[in-house]
Amino acid sequence: MSAIRQERPEDADAIREILVAAFGREAEARLVDRLRASGKIACALVAEEKGRLLGQVVFSAIAVGEIRAPAVALAPLAVMPAFQRLGIGSALASAGLERLRQEQGQRVLVLGDPGYYTRFGFVPASRYGLKCPFPAPEDAFMAIELQPGAFKGVSGVAQYGHEFDDLE
Repeated sequence: MSAIRQERPEDADAIREILVAAFGREAEARLVDRLRASGKIACALVAEEKGRLLGQVVFSAIAVGEIRAPAVALAPLAVMPAFQRLGIGSALASAGLERLRQEQGQRVLVLGDPGYYTRFGFVPASRYGLKCPFPAPEDAFMAIELQPGAFKGVSGVAQYGHEFDDLE
């Protein structure tokens, strides 16, 4: 099993390679570069085995609703194609959520496959009155409370930063 650790500056090239290989395009790699440059990364973890990086997950600061409540977006989560479906992505997501929980994080949002993300406790964000700012199926925009009641009194559109602007 891969070791999960905090990303380091010297990991940037390998992370870019993972993102481009996993998504088949540069957009997610540019997103991570912009999030790093803006200082919005709350948590960035990598999966490493025998000195080789196999995957990465990023959690970054966003806001939710009219009151601009602080939240975190899980995006992107990527694993090298040859190592997908081995539990690496799940280990990265679980480790990141646990780290945020320990750091008293409260709210996480993700836009992704409901069949995948529900295993971590994500539910449709609409359950909390939250709306996705991007065109997406309603059930693909999901939320998880890291602290009970974290979305109480929070509703409306999630506000992602300009770093996400060129994602489709």
